[in-house]
This record gives sequence, C-alpha cells and structure tokens, in this order.
Amino acid sequence: MRKGGASVEFSDFRTYAWGDDFRLIDWNSFARLDRPFVKVFRDEEGIVLHFLLDCSLSMNWGNPPKVDYALKVIAAFGYVASVGFNWVKFQSLPGSFTFPETRGRGQIVNFFRFLSQVQARERCHLNEELKRYAELNPHPSLIFVLTDALEPTGIEGGIKSLLARGHQIVFLHVLSPEEVSPSLLGDFEIEDREWGTRIEVSLDDFSLKVYRETVEGWKDSIRSFCLSHQVPYVFLPTSLSLEEVFFRQLPLLGIFK
Repeated sequence: MRKGGASVEFSDFRTYAWGDDFRLIDWNSFARLDRPFVKVFRDEEGIVLHFLLDCSLSMNWGNPPKVDYALKVIAAFGYVASVGFNWVKFQSLPGSFTFPETRGRGQIVNFFRFLSQVQARERCHLNEELKRYAELNPHPSLIFVLTDALEPTGIEGGIKSLLARGHQIVFLHVLSPEEVSPSLLGDFEIEDREWGTRIEVSLDDFSLKVYRETVEGWKDSIRSFCLSHQVPYVFLPTSLSLEEVFFRQLPLLGIFK
C-alpha cells in the first residue's frame, strides 16, 4: 500500500541516522538537546510496511526456534523495503518490542540491531492483540503477520479487524517441520509450552497419520479463510531456506517492484 497523506504532512521526529537528508534535521531540537533529530513526513511515495510478530512462548520452540527464523525473514524483507526507500515498522505481539515507522537505508543497521534483541517470552492471546493493533493503527498499511497461529480462539477475528481498518495483510504461517510431521513413537506426556497444560498420549503409526491429516486440515482452513478475504497466505516451514523465501515467495507476492 502506498503512503497516504500529503507530501508536507508532518508525522513525527526520530533520531538522525547516517544517510538521512540534512534538510530534515530539526535544528531547534538540536540546539536544546545537543542531538540531531529529523522530521518525519507522510507522503504519497513508498510502501508502508508493518511487521507483526507473534512473540508468544510457543514461537520459542523448534530447531531453529520459530521466532529466530521469523526474525531472519523480517530482516530480509525489511532490508528490501528500506533499500527501496519504503517505510518499515515492527511490533511484537504482545507489544514488548516496538520499532517505530522509519524509512531509508540509514535505518537498516538500527533495524537489524533492534531485531537481534527481540525474544518470544510471553503468553499471548493473538486474536485480541491483532484487534488491539487495528484500533491503535487506523492509517492503512501493508501488514506482514508472522505467527504459528497456535491460538485457541483462532486468528480470524483479529484479521478481520485489521481489514476493516483498510490494511492489506500478508499472512506468513511459521511452523517447525516437527510440528507438521512428527516421527515420535511411544508413550509421552506432552506439555503446552505456553499455558502449561499436560496430556498423556500414545503415538503409533496410525495416530501419527491422523495427526498429520489434522494438521493439514487446520492449515487448509487458515489458508481458505485468508484467500476468501483476499489475504495472501504463505506457509513457511523453518526448514525452508531464506533463499527460497526470498527468490520464490517474495516475487510471487509482487510487493516490492
């Protein structure tokens, strides 16, 4: 989605970074604080790209952890967006980690440094967090939602809330291969990493077959919901290389042209 508003509409201040236009420095702030800040304007050029990352405890599972994989994907997409002089913003769900809306190559290092600090460490009702984000961000943008979608109440209500605000959404479904097609056999006690509930299970070839079919049905239901609301759905197993994401999935989305 293109940046909205007039080219002279003031938006915010942010710290000056190498590569920023000297003409945007606010010299009054510099005189008072002895630190350079630049004025941020909303204009009609460039994509407004928001990354919403599920940072619930379930995202901290897998090898590599799903959150680490998702952060690498965000770094790659963010780099492309910044080089193209598009706007980038990051928000964890829940909102412990926020990178404000910025643009330009001068912000790439800051963006990477910020991403290196993000962790998945909280319980999260994803549906409610998406609804809250929609309420707090009324200006239409292009939103990448990265999540494992392991939300008991689903994600449909939150996605609808974002769409109602005029946002365009790309849904990136991040799962570990072990979650999609486990190979464990035997008797186990399984604990929900996020909520702490436990169940005892006996896994044999038949039960694993039923599990895999159930997971595929669950993924298909999310995909069908997304497509019925014109939301691109991309399944990203953590075994998928960034090269495949970058050179196969990204061109299909047709965002950065």
